[in-house]
Amino acid sequence: MDIIRKTGRRDELAALWKRIASLNLLLGFSTFSAAAIGNGTTSGRLRTNAAVNYRVAGVEYSKASTDDLWDLSAETATDASSYRAYWLYLDSAGASSFVAGGDKGSAALALADLPDVVETKSILGVFVAGPSTNFANALAAQGTIYDGIPAGAAIGVPGQVYAAPEGLSLIPA
Repeated sequence: MDIIRKTGRRDELAALWKRIASLNLLLGFSTFSAAAIGNGTTSGRLRTNAAVNYRVAGVEYSKASTDDLWDLSAETATDASSYRAYWLYLDSAGASSFVAGGDKGSAALALADLPDVVETKSILGVFVAGPSTNFANALAAQGTIYDGIPAGAAIGVPGQVYAAPEGLSLIPA
């Protein structure tokens, strides 16, 4: 566990803020179990391959494994040097949605550019489209799929990205 040294400087406050924001995001708007996100049966769509319990504003819901849950097929292709990250959401009724960040020069920059989380939805995962992603085709081979919130994702704190909170294994699922 990293210790935040008491220095009286602004970076100390930023490190604490990052930890609190990461923990809040995880506990209130995500899941502890993996949804096993992968290609849907239909090209350009993603599915969950496992049932999952998820939280919206701290309230727990569940969703069975669902084919073709997120339809990204109408998204504009990325160019040969761009990456684009997508939050993959579920709301309290189990309806899916997604929202994209901007095109960036690396996967890490695309994750850090994700928009602020919608507080009426839960993050089941993230899809990072790689260069030249054609959304009319199967997506898994054209980018990276993350279950849950990946390290490096935007957390709504300026200049800070998600870091899995220490002691996470002590929190029951």
